[in-house]
Amino acid sequence: MGAAPMRHLAATADQIDYWIRRHVVACPPKGKVNPTLDRYVGLRAIGRSLKDQYDALATPLPPHLVALLRQLEAQK
Repeated sequence: MGAAPMRHLAATADQIDYWIRRHVVACPPKGKVNPTLDRYVGLRAIGRSLKDQYDALATPLPPHLVALLRQLEAQK
């Protein structure tokens, strides 16, 4: 991958990070900032957001597969 696509990806990641820090994660007062905790909280917010988006797009299992899964679980 060349330098230009990597710069584009970095810029996109920075935009996402900026948005999350401004709209999702409450920022602590200056002087009480822990960069490790701040990064962890930001990554958790990204993860929750992505999970919610993926779950919303997931197609439900067809009824015959649900019945098959229940049979398999009952055999355990």
